[in-house]
Amino acid sequence: MERVHWIAQPAALRDPVLIVALEGFVDAGSVASSAAMFLRHRWKSEPVARFDRDTFLDFRARRPSAVIDGGRLRRLDWPDLELLAAQVPEASQDVLFLIGPEPDMRWHTFVEEVADLAQRLGVTHMIGLGAYPAAAPHTRPTEVVAAENAVADGLAPDVPRVKGYTGPVGADLALHLAFADRGLPSVGLWAEVPHYIAQNPYPPGSLAMVRLLADVLGVTIDTTELESAASLHREQVDEAVAESDEAAEVVQALEEQADAEDDEDEDVPSGDDLAQEIERYLRDT
Repeated sequence: MERVHWIAQPAALRDPVLIVALEGFVDAGSVASSAAMFLRHRWKSEPVARFDRDTFLDFRARRPSAVIDGGRLRRLDWPDLELLAAQVPEASQDVLFLIGPEPDMRWHTFVEEVADLAQRLGVTHMIGLGAYPAAAPHTRPTEVVAAENAVADGLAPDVPRVKGYTGPVGADLALHLAFADRGLPSVGLWAEVPHYIAQNPYPPGSLAMVRLLADVLGVTIDTTELESAASLHREQVDEAVAESDEAAEVVQALEEQADAEDDEDEDVPSGDDLAQEIERYLRDT
């Protein structure tokens, strides 16, 4: 079975950078996928290849959606894992996007296919995007941390490095290792999303990620649309917090922790009750 279906031959790309943003395990607040979709449309990206759905996706976990009109089934919309190309004249390099749901199966096959495509299309390096729930208040700027693969050196020099981590990972980490095996450098960028609203879209995180990518790629990007979404989101969460004394106390504790020079001994609440309350509020607004 063919695992990659070519849609179109990409136009000549100048030393393309591969930007990976997979929906799923390491995309709290849909920060990475939303940032990638924003840039995809901003740079008028065009699909060039699609990964075989039956090979990599479990439709019981990611069911297609139906469109029924006038009593007739018009179509099914299937989830797609796609490679898209964008020419970015204002940058020194062009861009390839790998976006869509994180593969549910056959990760070894998937990462080898992506690495093959990267070499075939002349990719110079990969930038992986992600986000995770953190003990961070929504009232402070979004922090982004980074980690490089073994053959990279300073791809995002001004971003704080991950100090240490042991635990489960997403498919993007497997991609970083596969790229290292082929001598291709890569860096992962992960935004910290307030844990009490991590199940809801978090536009401030997407805005921070787009701004950081603009710096890394050396381009200017109009983020007015994202700024408006982030501002509205802040207003909604502020309203939700103001309606609960407990919520306000938790946010204040997180602010104090964020502002402290040494927060190792801070006793910060888990925020589980706050999370339920704010998520319910955001769903209803």
